[in-house]
Amino acid sequence: MNAQATLPLENFIQAVQSQLDKAQSAMAVKARNLNLPMTFAIKDINLDLRAHVEFAAGEIRIRPAGADEKEASVFHIVFTAITRPMIEENAAAFATDPDDQALDTLDEDLTEEERRKLEWVGVRTVGKLRELERKGIGGEIGRVTNLPVDRLRKALRRAASPMVEDVSPVDRDDDTPGQLRRILRVRGRNLIEEGRTPAVRIDGRPTPILKATPREILLAPEADQWSGEMRVEAAPDLSTSMSFDLSAFSAPVAPVSPSQNGSAGALPPAPEGVS
Repeated sequence: MNAQATLPLENFIQAVQSQLDKAQSAMAVKARNLNLPMTFAIKDINLDLRAHVEFAAGEIRIRPAGADEKEASVFHIVFTAITRPMIEENAAAFATDPDDQALDTLDEDLTEEERRKLEWVGVRTVGKLRELERKGIGGEIGRVTNLPVDRLRKALRRAASPMVEDVSPVDRDDDTPGQLRRILRVRGRNLIEEGRTPAVRIDGRPTPILKATPREILLAPEADQWSGEMRVEAAPDLSTSMSFDLSAFSAPVAPVSPSQNGSAGALPPAPEGVS
């Protein structure tokens, strides 16, 4: 069988559904915009498909049979009417959190076949897998998918590791403690572990944390902590490190005379080229 001549069964069903949607849209245009009466509506469609079937890499693939091919399988497919509430009630969301990670991010720990087995039981994101693990049913997921529990846990720990994407200076609010006119903003993923306060060190010294979320940490570093190696520790066994140099932005707060900028205590102007 020529693999290029086959297609996944779900692709065939989606293609038929897409064309039915177009037909429905055309009828809606006719009724709403052309003021023409609706003379009929499609409720159910029955379709018999003669095709050859193969199963490869956990996927059913079909190839439509020719007119002279008598040994093909017959698929009897019924497309029935479905309403929006029925779709919303029965269709599982792929991710409710836009920041959630797809299972593809576990490709270093789980094979494509293993990730597909997780999707078969409704686990489509890393967040969902972590949620089930916290509920204590990770072992059950392992049993129904024939995946070793230890491998699942190892993959989860790797996916939960913090990752720093960007370190940048931001202007300090007037009520923010510290002697510098700017603070550090750390952006990334998994910067805090649920129920724990993260720890940030620059060149081995603790750095005060003003705010921490899974995607962002605001730091109030000392004057000599604007360069070096930053270590973000979400948990004792979950950490990441990176080197940075923003020493040009570590301007201290300095009082100015009332004649400067029109008010006492205003911040000095930022150096040229600094934002």
